[in-house]
Amino acid sequence: MNNYGLDSDLRKSIAKQLYMAEKSNTPIPLLTETYPAITQEDAYVIQQEGLKLRLADGHRVVGRKIGITSRGMMQQLNCDTPDYGYLLAANMIDDGGKCVRSELNVPVVEGELAFIIGEDLNKGIVTVADIFNATAWVVPCFEVCDARYPSWRVTVRDTISDNAGAARYMIGSKPKRINEISPRNIGMVIEKNGELLGSAAGAEVMGSPVTSVTWLANKLLAYGDYLKKGDIVLSGAFMASDAASAGDSYTMELDGFPKLTIKFV
Repeated sequence: MNNYGLDSDLRKSIAKQLYMAEKSNTPIPLLTETYPAITQEDAYVIQQEGLKLRLADGHRVVGRKIGITSRGMMQQLNCDTPDYGYLLAANMIDDGGKCVRSELNVPVVEGELAFIIGEDLNKGIVTVADIFNATAWVVPCFEVCDARYPSWRVTVRDTISDNAGAARYMIGSKPKRINEISPRNIGMVIEKNGELLGSAAGAEVMGSPVTSVTWLANKLLAYGDYLKKGDIVLSGAFMASDAASAGDSYTMELDGFPKLTIKFV
């Protein structure tokens, strides 16, 4: 028995609507309002249909992102599980580069720890130890999330369909081996326009960013996919996201790494 509420043609149509909304930077109404029967299973299929459209346009997948990794976000979206999306090469911003605000709808900034996967994880159930052993590098990361809807008043079904809000991301250029840090205890401080925005530790991400990556690896296996050697994985936000405007500048200090700065123009 499947858990779909929409038929195949409608899922493909919705995927095209979301892709066109992203390309034109013109939001569409919430899917859960227009199609109340949509389920999480529908949403992940819509996400995959959207990926097919992007691949057909020449885009290249370079990794994955994990969202809704904090208890607060799960409560806000009335769900008990994280979600995930895919990362495209074209959406990466170079270390110290600029993000063009006018290309996005309602962008928000998050600070994360990114994992660079060093081997395929396709041999069965993945453990936390497997993630430690399979991680080639870790590096600080800014993720810029966006919604192809009028606002961030969304449900998890809306975000999954919308590629988990993936938009832009920047990873640092000075990675470390995972055994050089403590993913659970590592501290992060973010400043916005020279003023403290917030601080947090890796434990805010499902108890540890390694736990969130382990969750992703097993979730992908359940959907017939897997993390691949070379994949970039954004493990989830250390603290609440912040709405970004043109002229804003964010600087992250992650213990033991050089500062990372992203500017909006």
